[in-house]
Amino acid sequence: MFKFIKEFFKGILDDEHTESSNPEPDPETQQPSKPFDMEAFQMNDIKVYALSTCIHCRNAKKYLDECGVKYECVHVDELTGDERKQVVQEIKDHNPAVSFPTIVIKDKVVVGYHKDKIDKAIKDS
Repeated sequence: MFKFIKEFFKGILDDEHTESSNPEPDPETQQPSKPFDMEAFQMNDIKVYALSTCIHCRNAKKYLDECGVKYECVHVDELTGDERKQVVQEIKDHNPAVSFPTIVIKDKVVVGYHKDKIDKAIKDS
């Protein structure tokens, strides 16, 4: 069974942990280098729809924080009533599967925690 699991995930985990997806630290500040101009983004340009208990959501927010990007985060599971219905409809407009995290970067949408897709969406925006 272990062999099956190992084969199933072969390449998937390796792609997420390559050196190219981890920015090299700035020698002066020891912070990860920023692959894009954070000043070009305002908080309302990036919106993260997340669940408060979701590890992928947490990792996506941590990555955006490390990159120095300002964003608005909505924890959908902490909303109630009409507010929750409205936010779920917003998510459906971007991601009909309503999966998390759903990251809206200006007119681009990244579903899930994918550093390369987040970087590309920010660079292209």
